[in-house]
Amino acid sequence: MSVQSDIEEIFSPSLRWLFINPFFLCIELIFIYWIINLEFAYPGNLFFGNLILIGFASIYFLLDFSPITSIQTSLIFFTVLLQTVFSLYSIDIPYLLLPSLLILSQIFFGFRYFMKSKIIINDGLVLFESKSLSCEDISVESRIRTIGAIFGFGELILHHNNEKFILGGVEKPIEKRRILIDNFQLKPHLQKANWSGTIILFLVCSAILFSPIILICLFFYSYFSDLNPLLRFSCSILITLLLTIMILNIRLPRVRNNPALDIMSLELINTGMWTQIFVWNESLVVKQLFRCGWGHNNYNGHKAPIIGEKMCGKWNPIALVIMHNLMLIYQMIGIHRRKIYEHHIEAIPRTYTIHDRNFRYLQEYVSKPLNLENMPEDINEQFSLLNEQLERSGLFIDDIHAGNVRINSDGKIRLVDGELYTDGEVLIKNFLVNGIDDRLNGMENVLGCERIIRWVDHRLSVDDVVKQR
Repeated sequence: MSVQSDIEEIFSPSLRWLFINPFFLCIELIFIYWIINLEFAYPGNLFFGNLILIGFASIYFLLDFSPITSIQTSLIFFTVLLQTVFSLYSIDIPYLLLPSLLILSQIFFGFRYFMKSKIIINDGLVLFESKSLSCEDISVESRIRTIGAIFGFGELILHHNNEKFILGGVEKPIEKRRILIDNFQLKPHLQKANWSGTIILFLVCSAILFSPIILICLFFYSYFSDLNPLLRFSCSILITLLLTIMILNIRLPRVRNNPALDIMSLELINTGMWTQIFVWNESLVVKQLFRCGWGHNNYNGHKAPIIGEKMCGKWNPIALVIMHNLMLIYQMIGIHRRKIYEHHIEAIPRTYTIHDRNFRYLQEYVSKPLNLENMPEDINEQFSLLNEQLERSGLFIDDIHAGNVRINSDGKIRLVDGELYTDGEVLIKNFLVNGIDDRLNGMENVLGCERIIRWVDHRLSVDDVVKQR
């Protein structure tokens, strides 16, 4: 697509970012000052308070929330230094002076960044930081940190030779990156997923889920203090397990309306465990992911602490609601990764999320199924290339059975389903899937490609189709 030279477009931090960072940082600082209750007349309290501020600033710096993180943490360190100097030289200052100056300076630099940081595209040129470069000389990537993802913003990163410019606080950075590439011919910068991916977020969520169980166990362990240690431990574990199973079997109502109600008139072409696929137009399909209780939600083949049938319906056990929602979250993470890496992994079809529809997305319609009639002669080479591109991107893709592989009009494979995982995530995912899903007999590589995985079950494999030839 040619550069739209007659269009000017401006990319800048969102107002939401301004309210969250730096204002949220200021609230944290106010809370810290309130907790430690610094009194500069007492060196002991001053040392304790400064130590907490230094620890907070160090953690904040390592987490690197935004492009101005280094300035924000430097301001905290400088405040600690001033507090120490004033105390050593017995300089008497108002109690709230330094905390107030620190908070005002954080707001000032945050507002300054919000007003001055922009990427302007005009007449085939990219303007940023007083630089003006041709669109074709710039490559762009998007990055979403965990904290930013929670609040709906991320970063655009422009690369030119060995320099890079980071614009933080951008709403929908993946979509903005796509606009820069498709409409203004910026080059896609090769992105590689970090090893851990969402492991930290997964562990935090797991800790939150399991913490009530641990607290209940500790309560009963304390309650049975008169028993001998072995019996005390056994009773607390047994009662906790029984109580946990009872809680997990409490049934909650499903969401009131069918999320696919407005598209039921479209042609339905496929149905999965939590997905229905409709023809949107001649080039796109729409995929609707269902919340627990809608769609075909059969968990009878899964290990879940459910009493009775493991089917979602109008009323659903808490355990199945938790399982289903976690799967939906990772489905959507996979959708966003498809959008990020679509320029680097050729077999990924174009994917589009829909505004105000959290569990619905559009995808390029690839009409030809993988079978003997449509199979490309170089299918092994195409899968090998796919494996190389996944390795460069630091990703694995799983659930690649024959039904998830389609062939486009140019004879190229397209993976219309299957989740993308980082190197670290795939270790945990394999452990969980093999441990929970009784329908599977393990996992194996597709056509010998180590980063393309299929679940060993009743579904036809790509290897079997290729062997038929």
